[in-house]
Amino acid sequence: MSDEDESSLAHKPQFASAPQQARKAATVEDSLAAAAELKPMVGAVRRFARERRAAIAQQGKMALPPDQR
Repeated sequence: MSDEDESSLAHKPQFASAPQQARKAATVEDSLAAAAELKPMVGAVRRFARERRAAIAQQGKMALPPDQR
């Protein structure tokens, strides 16, 4: 694998079925911005999972809605 910086190269399609979707190496700034954007969602998902586990521990599997049993 090459350690060459790919940012100066032309974008290549990642999938033949999606030629407009290009493969691009993210910069550190792009990665940090994406992480900052996703951080609130991670907290919400963790909170939901914690509440779900607490309900299961307290009331058993029947505490879940029918489609999640």
